[in-house]
Amino acid sequence: METEAIIALIGPLVALVGVWVSLNSEVAKLKGRVYRLENDQSELKLMLKECVEGINELKILLAKKGM
Repeated sequence: METEAIIALIGPLVALVGVWVSLNSEVAKLKGRVYRLENDQSELKLMLKECVEGINELKILLAKKGM
């Protein structure tokens, strides 16, 4: 009787481990994507900051020339 119970539990246990591994791989992929998006966002902020600084320099140059 115990052997039959163990054999009956092997299938669900294997399925449970498979689901756990699958979910962990999905979470790892999502963490990677979030990290990449956060990196891209900080790069975009730096680029926008440079653009604003450049525009401010142009404004100063135009103001000096009286335009």
